[in-house]
Amino acid sequence: MKKVVLIIGLFLSFVSVAQESYKYIIIPSQFSFFTEPNKYGLNELTKSFFQSEGFEVYYDNEKLPDELSKNRCLALYANALENNNMFVTKIHFELKDCTNNVLLKSELGTSREKQYKLAYTQTFREALSSLKGKINFKKADEIQNVEVVETPKEVVEVSKNEIITSNEATNTLFAIPTANGYKLVNDKPETIFVLKKTSANNIFIALKDFKSGVLMKKTSGWFFEYYEGDKLFSEKVEVKF
Repeated sequence: MKKVVLIIGLFLSFVSVAQESYKYIIIPSQFSFFTEPNKYGLNELTKSFFQSEGFEVYYDNEKLPDELSKNRCLALYANALENNNMFVTKIHFELKDCTNNVLLKSELGTSREKQYKLAYTQTFREALSSLKGKINFKKADEIQNVEVVETPKEVVEVSKNEIITSNEATNTLFAIPTANGYKLVNDKPETIFVLKKTSANNIFIALKDFKSGVLMKKTSGWFFEYYEGDKLFSEKVEVKF
């Protein structure tokens, strides 16, 4: 019984250290199964996803912050692995620590699309989505002095050249200050938005899932605006700063 308690205690100690350690994620600038960097925009898509999960993300060929340059064990290392066959594109992600131990694997993303760009985009999105909310290496005391925010309902698409606007907001989120902006979390807590400051007080660079846009203040309130294809979407978000 004492041995069991000791093992559990050691495990909890390891988890506690892990939760306080990982602030950064490093991803490849070029995946090994492609012949060029950012093929089909997939490295950018991957970076955007992990940023939306609340991490500072760098490509493996980028200049790193001083503390990370001095201690690479402050980062997780994410990579996509391919296991295709003749008819199906298959991708999964692995997250490793600095000693090459696999800490987390995504679910397998699959696609039978014949067009390569579409097939790889589908598999990457499916694999990455399975990691949402699971890379939870946050300090327990991180959520404090929070402010109430509302997350929007799904918008309804209308004609091609109009701004597609949603003025309704539901579900309470919480705004947590970060070094360069805010992150908005739900009560689990999962990061829903990542906001980064700009030179204007009423405009933030905003990331939500795979969507990249801006959170800006208009006369009628705050709006998250982003493009999907050639359509501009505008979702109202109730924020108290």
